[in-house]
Amino acid sequence: MSPQIKDVMVGDVITIGAEVAVRKAVRLMNRHEIGCLVVVEDRKPIGIVTERDMLKRVLSTSRDPRAVKVREIMSKPLVFMEPKMNIGDAVKLMFEHKIKKLPIVKKGHLVGLVTLTDIINSPEMIRWLDRISLEEAPRRLRKIIDVYFGRKTNQRKRCPLITDGGFSIGCQERNCTWWLEDECAIIKLTRKISKVAR
Repeated sequence: MSPQIKDVMVGDVITIGAEVAVRKAVRLMNRHEIGCLVVVEDRKPIGIVTERDMLKRVLSTSRDPRAVKVREIMSKPLVFMEPKMNIGDAVKLMFEHKIKKLPIVKKGHLVGLVTLTDIINSPEMIRWLDRISLEEAPRRLRKIIDVYFGRKTNQRKRCPLITDGGFSIGCQERNCTWWLEDECAIIKLTRKISKVAR
């Protein structure tokens, strides 16, 4: 049986208000070295803002991150799960909504966050992933699974931007999920963050 979400979720989730400028959101994500923020209003989760939201809705359209509010770019309505639901259902929900980060909500309150990477890194999920077909999964999510878990070799892989003991695999360039037009989106976002933070 698949473990429950509460077994793999991160409990300490960084949140942000909907009326905060994107520039402050970028700084907060940079300071905590995270890829998303759960958006709250009156202490209730109402949306999520990710690096991808910033890339697509601010950076690629040349909008000013000091003037754009988090509310304008966040993903909503919030797709979430409860802590006692099983991980298999979480993966199916991620595939269905084409998302990689899933807030965990209990009785209307945010209690955690789980990412596709968290799920893939659990030993139970490696066994579960071996048994399912990923044909119906969106291409972006299949890439994440292939990068972090080589199904044919049973070896886990990591993105070249994430090193483990100094080891990293070669960049996949145009085949990578994070490749945007002619450059790595992570490098592009990092450069933009550096300019905004000055």
